[in-house]
Amino acid sequence: MPANNRANPHTKWQHSHEFNSEHQTGERNTLYVLILTAVTMVAEIVAGAWYGSMALLADGWHMATHVAAFMITLFAYRYARNNASNPAYSFGTGKVNILGGFASAIALAVVALLMIVESVVRLFDPQQIQFDQAIWVAVLGLTVNLVSALLLKDHHHHDHGHGHGHG
Repeated sequence: MPANNRANPHTKWQHSHEFNSEHQTGERNTLYVLILTAVTMVAEIVAGAWYGSMALLADGWHMATHVAAFMITLFAYRYARNNASNPAYSFGTGKVNILGGFASAIALAVVALLMIVESVVRLFDPQQIQFDQAIWVAVLGLTVNLVSALLLKDHHHHDHGHGHGHG
């Protein structure tokens, strides 16, 4: 057995699982989108409350789930990168991203429930909507969504640098 495998006999069958090493651009763009989304979220929630627009409120709170998801994603990127060589993760740190997605789905479900409650309240206590002012905030939200989609466009390569594909 080679000298470098004597300390740990299991290393002869292991190979690198550093799947996130090429995601620096994705991580940076996620941070940009997080900032854009957070600012727009605040604008939509404030404008929705101010102008009486349930649509803006719902989209603002929906954007809050995106902010949470982007924060979870940034955590997953960093955690996976920092633990990529950790032998405790014999199959790599890819599952961190899956758990992040699950946590984001839970946050979205909670916001959906809150929006249902607010909608029922408004059925019994309707509010006047100032459409002319609200529409400009909605256009801002749409623009931010389009810019975010461009920033997050997937440029992922399927070869992870260890000689076999993952289909």
